[in-house]
Amino acid sequence: MTSLKRGDHAPTLIGLSLDGQPYLEQPGGMLTILIFFKESCPTCRLILPRIENLYRTYPPSGWRLLGIGQDEPQTLQRLVQQLHLSFPIISDHHFTSSIAYHLTHVPTAFLISPQGEILETLVGFDRDKLEAFSRQIAQKLNVPFQPITQNDDPAFRPG
Repeated sequence: MTSLKRGDHAPTLIGLSLDGQPYLEQPGGMLTILIFFKESCPTCRLILPRIENLYRTYPPSGWRLLGIGQDEPQTLQRLVQQLHLSFPIISDHHFTSSIAYHLTHVPTAFLISPQGEILETLVGFDRDKLEAFSRQIAQKLNVPFQPITQNDDPAFRPG
């Protein structure tokens, strides 16, 4: 869970790129999805391929996606290879950003407005909310909605 709610300003992200370089960003400027996860979390391993589907389905102009992994860069690099992830990911292995976002569970995703306000939060794996994220991106880009989950995905799985 998180104590951040709709309308709250998204905190600054602090971490490391996967090549170990410092990373600092204030979310905003375009519709953004942040997905916090940990390599050892089974629910994270379920949601990440669906997030990858989202990234591959919609052109990355007009919105962006950023993964924030709670592991060291080397561990995240292995996960990227195992799951064939292509979206940008940073390391939050010191939990600076996770603390700023008041996380208690992963996976947790935030949909953030271009003005930097939190629009929606998803905790755990929630098929309906994932599809709602997909609908919002499709609407923003003025393109047809594409489902990103699979028929055999659970409706919900806690993190």
